[in-house]
Amino acid sequence: MVTSQLRCLVALGQAQHLGRAAQASEVSPLELTQAIHALEQEYGHPLVKPGARFEGFTPQGEQVLAWARAFLHDTEALRHELQATRKDDAIAPLLERRSVSPKRLRAPGPGAEHIDLILQAALRAPDHGGLHPWRVLEFREGQRAALADRFEEEKRRRDPLASSTDLRRAREHATRPPVLLAFVVVPRARSRVPAREQWLSAGAALGNLLNAAHQLGYGAIVLSGERCFDPVLSAELGIGPEEFLAGFVSLGSVAEAPPARHSHVLPGQVWSAWTPPAAAPGTPKPRAATAMNLDIAGGKT
Repeated sequence: MVTSQLRCLVALGQAQHLGRAAQASEVSPLELTQAIHALEQEYGHPLVKPGARFEGFTPQGEQVLAWARAFLHDTEALRHELQATRKDDAIAPLLERRSVSPKRLRAPGPGAEHIDLILQAALRAPDHGGLHPWRVLEFREGQRAALADRFEEEKRRRDPLASSTDLRRAREHATRPPVLLAFVVVPRARSRVPAREQWLSAGAALGNLLNAAHQLGYGAIVLSGERCFDPVLSAELGIGPEEFLAGFVSLGSVAEAPPARHSHVLPGQVWSAWTPPAAAPGTPKPRAATAMNLDIAGGKT
């Protein structure tokens, strides 16, 4: 109530006219007069010089008016600041997301219910044509040893002289994460949607997957590497020749936070505003297409 009365006082100070001040305050002249009287009772001094018309403020009125202007200005600034804070809070999870190495993950990982939510988030990614050009393969606990064997064999094919330490690390890539998924891109060849758009859609789905895991309180990371290009391993995982193994997603509870990121890409490094190139002198302007031209281009008769 006091704030609305102060707004009436400030409006009167700006308009220097009761009727115009009432209109600016969206109240009737009577309501504006009552608001000024209420402030006078509140502060114990007349604020407006007596008279049938507005004749100006008393010295005390000038003091209250100056304070009211400062108070309303600070209140508005605080409101904007709090609104900005709420907006920042809304995207804070996106700004805080970090990839978490498998060695920093521990059980428990997401269960079936949370994996379903994570996949539901992935399915909300932009998807021109509704093609879902991707799929996820889960490696459950009972199959991890067999997967580790495949990872070790792939390492031997790639590096016949691999040390026992290298082979052990290859096996750990299959057994260490509490939850392990493979993300497979499945372009739809007989679709009118260009392949590059399908890849972008798959990438957006993978991003949603990672963000959903973070929102649910889990750490996550995508690791690719050379094993993703091994045709023997892909075939053993049931990935067809027309599909692409994009990477392995490790999920789990965060046992140790990743180190602080010391370098950040600034928005200005990835953002720019387009400026039309200047036309060379004497270059004719393109002629606007006529209805006849459009019909021919569209194959209409």
